Amino acid sequence: MKKKYFLIAVITIILFGCNNSKKEDIKYEKVVEKEFHPFFDSDEIDHYYVNYTLKNVLDFIDKDRTSKRNKEFSDLFMGYYPNSIPKKDFVKTLLSYGYKKSKLTIRQQKEVENVFSAKDSLQMSAYACVAEYRDIFIFKKKKKTIGIAKICFKCGRFQIVGSKLETEGFGLWSDLKKLHNIVRPNEKKT
Repeated sequence: MKKKYFLIAVITIILFGCNNSKKEDIKYEKVVEKEFHPFFDSDEIDHYYVNYTLKNVLDFIDKDRTSKRNKEFSDLFMGYYPNSIPKKDFVKTLLSYGYKKSKLTIRQQKEVENVFSAKDSLQMSAYACVAEYRDIFIFKKKKKTIGIAKICFKCGRFQIVGSKLETEGFGLWSDLKKLHNIVRPNEKKT
């Protein structure tokens, strides 16, 4: 008997409670786009690219594993070199390993700067490959290197050096696709 009265009470509360509730008008507001803060306060961005395969690089390194030059190239192409802004001319290092400078327009540089900016999103990817840093961006202020970004479009890995902002949220596939289309618009992303 108590269960019957309890059940009637619950049903009554649900029915009358729902009928007496006010329906709010849904207001649509224009979403204001947040201003993104670039990782670097640069006035020039250079892009360098090399068209080596991982097999080419490993074959080159296997010829002489003790060579300081081979170790440097291995660290550049697959590892964490540089882990800070190099004291020596980094561009000369890139050129010595076959990297070629791309000609970026002012518009392309602005688009690259927008990709390399702090966002509220978090990169949530795990990496399943060895990085192949074929694309390297050098950010300059008054001709002085202030930042370096290495990108592997194949697996989404990146290394950013010199930014005063947190770069952990960088690397969303949508950002990498935009960046790839800016620097290599005629090439299908692999």
